[in-house]
Amino acid sequence: MAWPNDVTKKDLRIECCRGSGKGGQNRNKRDTAVRITHIPTGLSARAEDQRTQAMNKKNAFLRLAKQLVPLMKNEIKEAKRSPKRATEVVRTYSDVHGSVRDKRLPGRDFRYADVLDGKLDELIRSIAVEENSRL
Repeated sequence: MAWPNDVTKKDLRIECCRGSGKGGQNRNKRDTAVRITHIPTGLSARAEDQRTQAMNKKNAFLRLAKQLVPLMKNEIKEAKRSPKRATEVVRTYSDVHGSVRDKRLPGRDFRYADVLDGKLDELIRSIAVEENSRL
């Protein structure tokens, strides 16, 4: 997952509701509990221990940040440690042997000159047959 440089308000869903348990009239009448969900990851944090919605919102943000920051740091470390290759080697061309070998077709060689001339029908057909046989 690619992480943004910062989390924006569009990435969060903030829900207010009544808290559960004991608490008297204020708890039964007011929506002071807050749940904040980070939509891209599905992580959420809930706070209902304070008397005001504003304080519970602040606590929920702090709890959510405690969950998100380590994930973001791990993602950055992994990206620095092992850069991903943009392409995977699928085919090798051997001018010396006059052959082309496709990794998806073990044990099959194709004529080097034919592939360079654009005669790819046999190669494409073989790959299609191999892919269909795997399903």
